Amino acid sequence: MVETASVLSAYLAFALLHGARPERLPFGLAARLRARRAWRASARVLAMAVFSLSVWLWSRAEAGAAALLVPVAALLVAASAFVLLAPLWPRAVWGLAGLCPPAIAALSLLGALHG
Repeated sequence: MVETASVLSAYLAFALLHGARPERLPFGLAARLRARRAWRASARVLAMAVFSLSVWLWSRAEAGAAALLVPVAALLVAASAFVLLAPLWPRAVWGLAGLCPPAIAALSLLGALHG
């Protein structure tokens, strides 16, 4: 469970990093966020925090170098999938990114309860 939460955290981290440029966001969000200068910096800081969460979650499953290498590989795979699929199915790609925070919280909690 914690492993899946870690992979979803890596996906969300790249989605935030990709969305740091408002013109890449769908659903009319670009027009609203262009006026806010803090969006770019806050999205990047939040992406770093979520990726750190991904590394921390994976370190609960494995120790050593795998705790860093697996989330980095998950981030690269998520980035490739995101960039390739976003032009084709933007609602699906961004919808999954929107569902990630509650899924990460639920899976982390379930993983903590199962030890």
